[in-house]
Amino acid sequence: MIRLLHASDLHFGKPSVPAQVAALEAFARASPWDAIIISGDLSQRSRTREFLQARAFLDRMGEVAPVFVIPGNHDVAWWMAPVGLGDTLSMYSRYRRHICAELDPVMRRTGVTIASVNSSHGIRPFTLTTRPRDLSVVGAVRPRQWKHAAAQFAASGDDLKVLVMHHNLLRGNLSNRWGLAARAHGIADAAATGADLVLCGHDHEERVAQVTAGGRTFVVSTASTLTTRVRGQRAASFNAIEADAGAITVRVQAWDAASGAFAPGAATSFAR
Repeated sequence: MIRLLHASDLHFGKPSVPAQVAALEAFARASPWDAIIISGDLSQRSRTREFLQARAFLDRMGEVAPVFVIPGNHDVAWWMAPVGLGDTLSMYSRYRRHICAELDPVMRRTGVTIASVNSSHGIRPFTLTTRPRDLSVVGAVRPRQWKHAAAQFAASGDDLKVLVMHHNLLRGNLSNRWGLAARAHGIADAAATGADLVLCGHDHEERVAQVTAGGRTFVVSTASTLTTRVRGQRAASFNAIEADAGAITVRVQAWDAASGAFAPGAATSFAR
């Protein structure tokens, strides 16, 4: 049995809810995990003090299980290289200094291979769309990134293959917005990597679904946020995932203000 804890969009800074972060840590400590995965937006404004809070959180979670983390659009100082002018790596300087030097990390644990595609590139020619509200918000994945993830999975045998990205792969139920500039084309690209499970966030709304594309079927786990900015006034939440040879099961853990803890929702299982 592979057990993964998936949270996203903690936004350390003004929107963060410390009680929810503490409750997530308590939940993590109560059970064994193969990996704890944070799919981006650790900061609110890419400020040093926000990253330092996030670093302290990641260190505490690292005492529980290996932590896998990627950047989100809020973690990218896009103004350092607008439209790709200048040193594009400078956009990630604080994130790489305080959080993780790798932007497309890979982790291998017994029975599971976790690969990522950094979808947060700031404002670049390939992230521009005809919708002004997408500016600095929408994500993109370059062809070389999809190919790199596919190569990792091709070498992983019968492992559970987990693809991590920040932007929501599926259109949001409440926002009606795609996370990627490529919109629905991203689904086919994700399928082509060979992933069994895609973990993402960004939309601040939880969603669990099974998707078929390119002749393959895989599960998408979209984690919500642990902040005051949950879409549709829903409860803040994260996802707990279990997988064996036959099935992938995702259970949303929703914030219960009365108890000051996260309460398990219904489990959603899909044949693997």
